[in-house]
Amino acid sequence: MTDETLKTLEEILRKLLVFALLFCGRMAPVLALDAFQESAGQVVMSAERYDSKTPRDGKDWVLETSKTGYTGSGYVRAMPNTGAFRETSSLALSPEMVFNVAFATTGTYYVWARGQAASGTDDSIHAGLDGVAPASADKLSGFGTGWTWKRDTMDASPATIAVTSPGLHTIHVFMREDGVAVDKLVLRTSSSTTAPSNSIAESPRAPVGPPPDITAPAGTVTINNGAAAINTRQVTLTLAATDNSGTVAQMECSNDGVTYAAAVPYATSLPWMLATGDGVKTVSVRFLDAAGNRSAVAFDSITLDTVPPQITITAPTNGAIITAPPGGGS
Repeated sequence: MTDETLKTLEEILRKLLVFALLFCGRMAPVLALDAFQESAGQVVMSAERYDSKTPRDGKDWVLETSKTGYTGSGYVRAMPNTGAFRETSSLALSPEMVFNVAFATTGTYYVWARGQAASGTDDSIHAGLDGVAPASADKLSGFGTGWTWKRDTMDASPATIAVTSPGLHTIHVFMREDGVAVDKLVLRTSSSTTAPSNSIAESPRAPVGPPPDITAPAGTVTINNGAAAINTRQVTLTLAATDNSGTVAQMECSNDGVTYAAAVPYATSLPWMLATGDGVKTVSVRFLDAAGNRSAVAFDSITLDTVPPQITITAPTNGAIITAPPGGGS
């Protein structure tokens, strides 16, 4: 059984496991993935150790071992080699490899690739992050007939990607020219122009969970169904909130927007006591999700008027006797 067949079987088994867990209802909110572990601003990946690949338009990344000098269990080549190329405007037709990477360090990463090409028409790839091939990392090229480390693009600038948040991300390699062979990838924050060593060790892999939830909920509050005024401090708050995780856990309320009462479980209705004193009263609410992210402040206002109207009679004057007109009348 070839290495390529084993890799295909591994992908099939992984997909079957995900399907089984979903079908049986025993899957966690997001299944943990096996990912390369970035450390100290560097991650090293053997090209044949991709997590998934997608053939497109009759092209595929194929595992080979015929060219000596590769560093892992083989290398991958974009095949068949018919002289085709794909710019970033036609990635829908470009075969793709995806690598799961757990980043602890954010910042700009320089992309190095160890590759080989039979000619100048077989020597370029596009690199990407989280499904996008940015202009900063496209057209990485210049591989020779022997294994060569390259980081420069056809725009005469180093290939870079920007990792703006820690956690799980995907690194992508798209074919630009068929026939190109890729042996290893190195992403590092160092801007050094010295190429990585051919013997640089591959980064370890480990199961990782989903990226941390850093998205806050969003919500609204309405006092007494939107009434303009009320004559009692006791009101009812109507609340509505949503979160990217689907769970809004708690809410905090305040009469001054500064000091908030202790958080209570999220509900769509809540009795509330307005601050003392007549006038315009504003109630502020913050919503919290299960990860503790707080929403922006939602608020609504109502006029509190507890003083009844005062009636003053100016005519007739107090104590005056009113005589009926002559003839009675009715």
